[in-house]
This record gives sequence, structure tokens and C-alpha cells, in this order.
Amino acid sequence: MGYIQTKLHYDYRVDEEIDNIPPNAFFVVDGVKFYPLTKAVINIGRRLENDLVIDDPRVSRNHAQLRAIQGHYVLFDLSSTGGTFVNGSHVSETIIYPNDSISLGGVILTFNQDNPPPRPDLVDTVQ
Repeated sequence: MGYIQTKLHYDYRVDEEIDNIPPNAFFVVDGVKFYPLTKAVINIGRRLENDLVIDDPRVSRNHAQLRAIQGHYVLFDLSSTGGTFVNGSHVSETIIYPNDSISLGGVILTFNQDNPPPRPDLVDTVQ
């Protein structure tokens, strides 16, 4: 597993966040729990104040955060103890796409979206 560290730069205003929420997006937690993603900022961790609470000692109290930016969700690791991995790669921040497998200290979340927009990194591969 490689370590990927990217610094993504965005220019957006808080009042534009609602328009940037990816439609029909959701997590499947541990293959069984459905969690709809309907907010511009979603905090994830063990602490009860989080939007998505994962009651597992491998998950930090404030483990990660999702932010809707320019129509995509961007996942940020919040200096967690167990780390945040997307498709097996350690990340500090990254855009997530449908069918991405996210590991928060070993707890698996699968990101998905009904009728997702085309991926910009794959546009030229479809003829």
C-alpha cells in the first residue's frame, strides 16, 4: 500500500455549498448500514457529536471529514490514529468516487452514488 498525499485547492464560498452536494450519494458501512450523504460537511468518528458515528475503538473520536466541493465529495483525514485509506492507499485528502472503498482504522465504508456524473479523469477513455 502506497502513501498518497495530495493538496487539493478549491475556491468556493460557504453559500455555494448547498449547490455542490453530490446528488444521491451514500455510504455503506461495513457492508450493511446505509448512510445517506446529504450535507455539505459531514464529520465522521467515534464521538457522538459527529454526523456519522462509528462505534469502533479503531476509529478516532474525530477521524475524518467529508466536504462537498465543486460537485464532489472530498475526504479529509483529521490526523487520525488509525489512518484513512482509499482503495488501499493512505490519504490525507482526496476526491472520492462511486465504488471507492474507504478504510477508517479498518472499518470499511463504500462510497456510492445513484446516477453519478462522469468522472473527469476517465472522460477521454470512453469512445
